[in-house]
Amino acid sequence: MTGAPLPGGPAAGELARLLRRKRIETGQSMRVLARRIGLSAHSPVSDYEQGRRLPPPDLDRALEAALEIPGGTLARLRREALAERAAAMLDGEPAEHGEAYVPAEPGGASPRGRRRPRALLPVAPGAGPGGGAAPALGFALGVPAALAVVILWGAARRAAR
Repeated sequence: MTGAPLPGGPAAGELARLLRRKRIETGQSMRVLARRIGLSAHSPVSDYEQGRRLPPPDLDRALEAALEIPGGTLARLRREALAERAAAMLDGEPAEHGEAYVPAEPGGASPRGRRRPRALLPVAPGAGPGGGAAPALGFALGVPAALAVVILWGAARRAAR
């Protein structure tokens, strides 16, 4: 892993580096660690160490035990990473590459029952349904503001039909 900044901000990068460092310090391969924490494949471990994904909350204790990390560290870093991501979105900073995945066409499944492909569309800073409603809804539901935007967007689409 190089010294290049990881996507998602300092806390996400710190979490990714901590996982990789502790795995190496404990002498575990990604496959062994994946098995120890109950995963069937090692690719999620790779994603966590590269900073592409945050480990889900239900893996905190297993990861902390397997990697000899003090309890609560991963939960704290995840909260900080999510807060950084939400702050960047609310401040109007573009998402990674200044784009977001949104449905390419309205509707549900394709004729074969598969989901329609999603298109990568540009998103203007500050754009999104609800404006200031997303952070409030996110707080009320206990989800990140980004997820609240998706919920509001879906509700607006349903109401428009």
